[in-house]
Amino acid sequence: MRIIWRIIRFVFKSVTTLGIAVVIVLCLINIFVIAQAVPRFSSYEEIANTDPNAEVPAMVLGAGVINNETPSTILQLRLDEAYALYESQPNRKFIMSGDHREDNYNEVQVMKDYLVEKGIPSEQIYLDHAGYSTYDSLYRAKHVFDLDNLIIVTQGYHLSRGLLLADYLEIDALGLAAAESESSRFEREFREIFARVKDFAVTIGYNITPAETNYPIDLSQSGDTTDDKESLDVNN
Repeated sequence: MRIIWRIIRFVFKSVTTLGIAVVIVLCLINIFVIAQAVPRFSSYEEIANTDPNAEVPAMVLGAGVINNETPSTILQLRLDEAYALYESQPNRKFIMSGDHREDNYNEVQVMKDYLVEKGIPSEQIYLDHAGYSTYDSLYRAKHVFDLDNLIIVTQGYHLSRGLLLADYLEIDALGLAAAESESSRFEREFREIFARVKDFAVTIGYNITPAETNYPIDLSQSGDTTDDKESLDVNN
């Protein structure tokens, strides 16, 4: 019986030690990801000073739409932040990056329609139809759209790993943090703990599914040329 109890105590101690180690690693990675990004959280004034001619495009990261016609609350806040940036620099170009995998779910068109209704000219808004994840959006910005500089628009909790990935992909990026939504905030930030670890793993060599390299956009043309996904399909 003593041997059984010794085995139980050993297993319990080992599991507890491993659990504590995992928690410590999670905390350290999250602290690092957040700390490396904070210096690049920017205001409208700082962006205007850094890029007075508004040459660097701003990318708004998608966050879900309702009934394929209305931005979710969290996405609307990102779009409102993008509009505020437009008000401060009306010549800025914007990229809507989100999920348009299926014909009946066009996240990026909903995002564009919202901003056009608020007053941004349609030709200044470009659609990235294959921004299925944060990594996909930034990979495509670098390797499909040939962008070396970018302004990333999303909430602060999400912005830290966006800037981490931008660094990894050799994009010189600034972050513009949108307002937070208290609805489901705990759940979002809890998920973000593990999302930061996943994207940190990418930067140290973890292999993930390659991003889509189809549907390129050309910022020298009107943003309206990107509205039709099929017209951007280089495989046709």
